[in-house]
Amino acid sequence: MSVVIPLYGEHHGRRFLPAVTAAWLAQDVPCEVVVATAGDIPVNVAEDLDADRRVRVVRAPAEARAPGLLRNAGAAQARSPLLYLSDADLAPLGRDYLTRAHGLAAGRVLGQPWMHRLLGGPQVLAGQPAVDQQVAPVMAGKRPFCFVRSGADGRLSPYPDERLHWQPPGDSALGIVTPVIWPPAAAIDPELSERHQWRTPFHWGSLLLARTLFQQVGGYCDAYYGWGAEDDDLLVKVSSLTPTVRAWQLDRSLSCLHFEHPARYFGTPEQSANHALHSARLAAGPTAMIAQDRAAADGGPGSLSPGEPSSA
Repeated sequence: MSVVIPLYGEHHGRRFLPAVTAAWLAQDVPCEVVVATAGDIPVNVAEDLDADRRVRVVRAPAEARAPGLLRNAGAAQARSPLLYLSDADLAPLGRDYLTRAHGLAAGRVLGQPWMHRLLGGPQVLAGQPAVDQQVAPVMAGKRPFCFVRSGADGRLSPYPDERLHWQPPGDSALGIVTPVIWPPAAAIDPELSERHQWRTPFHWGSLLLARTLFQQVGGYCDAYYGWGAEDDDLLVKVSSLTPTVRAWQLDRSLSCLHFEHPARYFGTPEQSANHALHSARLAAGPTAMIAQDRAAADGGPGSLSPGEPSSA
């Protein structure tokens, strides 16, 4: 498989990228990692990554500062017929993660695996021993949990004071009841409002699909800028053409590890603009969305809304 990872700006994923790529390369299936950046990964980091022939750094134009734009650039250079779309701060738990994900997909598109959020920042990776990527927390028969800490032996254990809540369907691409987590006291961010403290216990943007299907829907819409809504948009398009399943509903033991960091993109102008664009595109319908994006990918007219993206 080709694992496609975007990274731009001062995102904290810079610090986690070596550990994240190592976890993907340790998978028990042949795997390459394509890291797409808007020209701003430090040169020494890029050289270290490129030293392994299974990792490639794709340098997109400096203005491509959005996850969707960068994943488009990475997917265009992927060698495998199967893509796994991911992030720079997210690692698979277990060396059989991709094997299990492929089996769970059973020929369908698979997205949104259960996600454990690891507190501690980059010092967690520097500790001895490091987090044992091979050992995923066991949830069979137990209440699902999200936030975890690493013990002295590198094993992960849950925090006791997080709260799980089932959120009714909203206007998102999911349209289903979804779990959300009120974080433990150790993870409360005093700079965020109460509304923005809630977290999803699954990785919203992870998607396993055929490269031909990704191309068929025009990839990610190129009108989204910064953070927000581009994953919903792609999910709507893909789901209109082929069966799509969510891993967190099928098997929560298939899980990934998110290295937690401050989230400062909630409520930004870019996020607001992206959600407005997404609403407009949903109103037009997936057929129109795909037509617009395929035309843009072929060099024709782009998004459903006029205007150029603002600078970040």
